[in-house]
Amino acid sequence: MNKKFYSYYIESTKESGILDNWDDCQKKVLGIKSSYKSFKTYEEAKNWLDNLLNPNGKNISSTKTNSKFYACFYINDKSYKIFDNWTQCKEEIENNQCRYKSFKTYEEAKNWLEDGAIYQTKALIEKTLVDGIYFDAGTGRGIGVEAKVSFKNGISILKRYFPNENINEFGNLSLGFEKTNNFGELKALDMALDIALKENILNIFGDSALIINYWSKGIIKSDINSETIELSKIVSYKRKKFEKIGGTISHISGDINPADLGFHK
Repeated sequence: MNKKFYSYYIESTKESGILDNWDDCQKKVLGIKSSYKSFKTYEEAKNWLDNLLNPNGKNISSTKTNSKFYACFYINDKSYKIFDNWTQCKEEIENNQCRYKSFKTYEEAKNWLEDGAIYQTKALIEKTLVDGIYFDAGTGRGIGVEAKVSFKNGISILKRYFPNENINEFGNLSLGFEKTNNFGELKALDMALDIALKENILNIFGDSALIINYWSKGIIKSDINSETIELSKIVSYKRKKFEKIGGTISHISGDINPADLGFHK
């Protein structure tokens, strides 16, 4: 039977989250005024929860209830678990011999575990990456949304190509606290496309499924703010030009994205 994901929101406590089995979800919502729904994929479950909590398009992926997933691999019996909070994971690693790591999404945590939970050095990751342009956005530094674009060495290239933009001391585009992280991801792809078209580079990689599969194709809800919708149209136009010359935009795990701004490595 295919795995399902269960999104839930409890009105009295404002608790929300995504679980991968009905038993755990039922324990949370049974007998309590709440909203919940099952989905075939984690991305669908997250989108439903995002829309429920933030109908105007504000990003919720950095809230405490569902900001990270903690993969825990038990060395002795080769089994594993995925937790949605650090407290549970910490308790496990204190009482068991484990390898562990945090991830932005459930799928990234699961893929790492199924691949054997191997720690990779930065040098090894860079060696195995495809040549191309990588993009990301993040808020982990506490200075608002930042957008980053790099080659596979992970060094930002924005100042070189956009000297007149608001590039901060870390080489990233500063978008402040008013923009959402998703807007930052879209803007990062916009800039990555400009560089790719200028330099005739045919590979672009990012870790946001929402941006790659929807917004960069012009597929965006009408109730999102007008600035984001307009940027979606611009990126969609550039993407068509890019793909006409043979370019591809591909998804990469946030854990190995050299442009990563999730601050979770």
